Amino acid sequence: MSVNEDGERFVNVNALRIRVKSSPDLGVNPSKAVVILFHGASFSIDDWKKIGTMDILGQKSIPYLAVDLPRGKASKSQKKELPQMSSYVPIMEGLFRASGIGARSKMIIVAPSMGGAFALQYAIERDSQIAGLVLIAPSLSGINKKSLANLETPVLLIWGDGDNVFPVEQYGRELKDLLPRAKLLIIKGARHPAYLDRPEEFHDLLFDFVDEVGE
Repeated sequence: MSVNEDGERFVNVNALRIRVKSSPDLGVNPSKAVVILFHGASFSIDDWKKIGTMDILGQKSIPYLAVDLPRGKASKSQKKELPQMSSYVPIMEGLFRASGIGARSKMIIVAPSMGGAFALQYAIERDSQIAGLVLIAPSLSGINKKSLANLETPVLLIWGDGDNVFPVEQYGRELKDLLPRAKLLIIKGARHPAYLDRPEEFHDLLFDFVDEVGE
């Protein structure tokens, strides 16, 4: 496994090569919550770099792991189409362990669109490991909506008011009602990838939530 100076590397998990980028302090303090960054179907971890999310996490000394999922157009990881979202949970769990995140470490998963389905399924099956979820207009593809009622994890839902993929009035408010501990915040003038359209506003919302649930 070769590691670039900026912490980018490929990790072999379940016969898949998964591209990740992590902070130098990942795994150093197991009691500190780790921020996990997923991505949408048309994006990759490179988009978190572009809007400066990793830089801010580093400045705040918050350990992080950004993951190129095994699905999506721009992901540089080895792709694998599995029939159920639950089939990805062992892959993600193996990736976290191989990356230095212990079984007792708490995670805050930040995930837009397609990545939101990965995050929700992981939280449904591994709720005790999750300190919080930040979901930006998440997809519910492959998610059993009934199972969301049992999810006790704090969830921040972020939506752009101009989202024409999953319009907030149709999808956002319904999801908020399905999740027991969710709050919905809307970013004006943003489309489906609200975090890319309005990165400063997104970061303000993200880090307020991280400060709230990360201790």
